[in-house]
Amino acid sequence: MDDIETNLFAKPLPIMPLPLVILPGGIQRLKIFEPKYLSMMRVAIEGEGFAVCLHKKHSPYSCSDWGVWVKVIDFNLGEGNILLIDIQALTMVKLNSVEQNPCGLLSAQLTPLQHWGFRETGAETRELVESLREIFKSHISLRELYKKTHFYDANWVCARFIEVLPLSLNEKEKFIFDYSFDQIEGFLHTLIQGTVKNS
Repeated sequence: MDDIETNLFAKPLPIMPLPLVILPGGIQRLKIFEPKYLSMMRVAIEGEGFAVCLHKKHSPYSCSDWGVWVKVIDFNLGEGNILLIDIQALTMVKLNSVEQNPCGLLSAQLTPLQHWGFRETGAETRELVESLREIFKSHISLRELYKKTHFYDANWVCARFIEVLPLSLNEKEKFIFDYSFDQIEGFLHTLIQGTVKNS
């Protein structure tokens, strides 16, 4: 983590609980219409971004204790004055000292969390890479979001699979924290091979 990111985390940043899992390198399009979040986005677009955490109904403030620091990479005004923003996840973070302001907006002190790191793809991951390429080819929404792809990075490939697979949010969270990268890679291989056999 460089000095710039460390300085950013020297002060609390806004956080947004959402029912989705996004990992470093991931891109998502959000629809913003609540006044409190529209106000928050004006600040985030011009400044240091914000953090997205996993919405958890029975947790304090309905949010997980981890999230991702994100930046706004594009935004447009959609129908009905709904703000469409594209966010890119930069790094995983732990949320500390969560607070809520009178408008209902949450903020927290962020601490960087290590997550997998870079791994080059090799012969053992070629099947995963090709399967993810096919998913991107089949979904125009993904191609529109990802102007750049990183199929040479095994971690990027596995992270995108975790985001797009039809698993519950709890299952996705377990993969992130309860399993090693090798276990995740093995699961994806098994899943893809089973899909191919059954297709």
